[in-house]
Amino acid sequence: MGFSVRKDYLNKDKDGMTTSKRYSCCKEGVKRKYEGDVMPKRTRAPTKTGCGAKMVIVLLRGTMKYRVHDLALEHNHELHIAQCSHMMPSQIKVSEAQGFQAEISEDAGLSLKQSHELMGKEAGGMENVGYTREDLKRYLRTRRERNLKYGEEGKIMIFGAALMYDETIDSFKWVFGTFLEAMCGKRPSTILTDQDHDMAVTLSVVLPETFHGLCTFHITHNFMKHLGNHYKENSDLPYMFGACLYAIEKVEQFNRLWEAMVKKYNLENNEWLSGLYRIRDK
Repeated sequence: MGFSVRKDYLNKDKDGMTTSKRYSCCKEGVKRKYEGDVMPKRTRAPTKTGCGAKMVIVLLRGTMKYRVHDLALEHNHELHIAQCSHMMPSQIKVSEAQGFQAEISEDAGLSLKQSHELMGKEAGGMENVGYTREDLKRYLRTRRERNLKYGEEGKIMIFGAALMYDETIDSFKWVFGTFLEAMCGKRPSTILTDQDHDMAVTLSVVLPETFHGLCTFHITHNFMKHLGNHYKENSDLPYMFGACLYAIEKVEQFNRLWEAMVKKYNLENNEWLSGLYRIRDK
């Protein structure tokens, strides 16, 4: 049995250290009524019941440890059972790897419902997934909107565009050389591209001091092109690949997971995957 928690307030001192914090039940308070409110066609369970359950912690300056200052444990509503814990607002979380898997499944032709059910099977039950289908839908929509709308510091920044006759080394040299002239010789610290070989060669010559990284958007689409058939077989390869791409930060953990993934699905001779691992530093 459990309940969803809401963070009410947070106080900090001038150094930025938290001095007090209050947590309350998500059903605290009472829903406001406004003039003109009409009777809804369907009656839904109340989201606020005036629940008084709360916990306040304060920082003791003498020991620099936190102490529970105020605690109320009584609820005035039914608590959630364990099987429904993933539906509580404070427990909802869609990880980068899970979002990646959902995008891959969509490209493979699976509906959002099928993708969510598949994740539930892999996790050993829907209660272990950590979010509902609607949560996943909102996450994907928000992620795509953010990728489309926001660049550095939340602004769209288009530095230039080029119409190319072909994609050869000479053409790329002209593009990046013209870009440098337009930027008064100021070189970018990082450039993200797809896995085009000629572009990589050109960048190493024209912009040798600029870090060249690979765009994850193109990597996910290339994954579907080369290994998408594994997803239709209900394997967990997309989840493992997504974890390597988004969730793992330490080199040792990445290498262990990558090796386990390759061994599990007999991908030692897959040229695209082997090539991607050779340039993993990008």
